[in-house]
Amino acid sequence: MDDSTPPRYVTDRGIAIGRTNEFDRLVLHYKQPHTPFTANALREDRDLRRYEYDWWGYLGETGDYETVWNAYLDDLRYVLNDVAVLLENLNAGTVAISADHGEAFGEYCEYGHHIGSLHPKVRTVPWVETTATDEGTYTSSVDPPLANKTDSSVENILEALGYRK
Repeated sequence: MDDSTPPRYVTDRGIAIGRTNEFDRLVLHYKQPHTPFTANALREDRDLRRYEYDWWGYLGETGDYETVWNAYLDDLRYVLNDVAVLLENLNAGTVAISADHGEAFGEYCEYGHHIGSLHPKVRTVPWVETTATDEGTYTSSVDPPLANKTDSSVENILEALGYRK
């Protein structure tokens, strides 16, 4: 399917780290919504369809804007469901929910988020501020990264990464 990190892993690790450490700031970066749009394929346990992994090509050939738009919205809902879990399982006086870019969907005949785009839909990103309260509704279940389970000395980590023999 896709080698991107699913939102639940990011949520799980964020909750686990947030509950066991004191930070002034904790930054989590979810990939979704971003191509490929994996939400429906994961929910339906199937391979990605073309409109999910090559929406520009699919849209250009079919003109099927509604299918692509709905896949994008489903991917957005997919990640926002995990943001809701996160907000119920961390304590934070201020939480900023944002993105690294916006997305154009046909405005001024532009689609996507091309590098260097001056398109207002790409350059204007969402920004919402809220709070979070740990209600204990979620228990971390994803195993921490391997480095946390083994000898984490600098030399051993460098060796595991192929920098030392």
